[in-house]
Amino acid sequence: MALEPLRIIKNWLKGTLTREEVWDNIANPLVQWANRTSNNLKQIALDLNGITYRYTNDGKKSQTTPIITRIATLEAQQDGVGARNVSLDVSTQTKIKLVGSDGENLSATNTGLVTFNATTDIGELVTREITANLELTLTGTHWGFTGDGDLTDYKLWVCLIDTGSAVILGVAADPDRQTITTADDETAAGSVNSIEKVYVTTALSAENNCIWIGWVNAAYDDTGNAGGENFWTVQNAVGDINLGIRTTVFQGEVLF
Repeated sequence: MALEPLRIIKNWLKGTLTREEVWDNIANPLVQWANRTSNNLKQIALDLNGITYRYTNDGKKSQTTPIITRIATLEAQQDGVGARNVSLDVSTQTKIKLVGSDGENLSATNTGLVTFNATTDIGELVTREITANLELTLTGTHWGFTGDGDLTDYKLWVCLIDTGSAVILGVAADPDRQTITTADDETAAGSVNSIEKVYVTTALSAENNCIWIGWVNAAYDDTGNAGGENFWTVQNAVGDINLGIRTTVFQGEVLF
């Protein structure tokens, strides 16, 4: 939106006003317009530079690098494989829930970005947006552990999968893969019954690339839990939630 133009109504030409009132009809609109323009410019400057910005009134730049240049640089860095502005909300410990990095809901104005190796244009990269939270309730999944007793500090791996047009969330017990196949993805918790299965928010229609964004420690209650059979609790003490770590792992050790 453009700054408003200066408007002065020249009604003193009618000859009905005194000399002092004539001046006020010029001065008052000028002052009011100047104040509004100053506030509009101040709003722009503070939005760009933050609340610590100070005006010098000398008409010279205060930034060493123009804001537009900085934005262009950030956009150029966007296409590196990985996820940006995403984190996990583990306040409900039976779920893996993907939200914005600040804990706020993902939305059109708080967008997560995920860059994958392209599935169709091999060798290129593709970036997808996430504009809504993604979540999976773990109760009922067991990856083949049912009947083997309880587990603690078991690593469940969190991935994001490119469907070709959108991003879906996945949880696995074995992260040693770069793609997820239709044979391995499951949307029903009870069907996640062997180690190669990946629990996903939406079923895949073809094999697709994925990225692993981290892992969580979880406790597994084999049977008898009031919350249901094959009951998982995502642990949330220091060191239990680990995002941004790309590893090759076996349960019990992490190899960087």
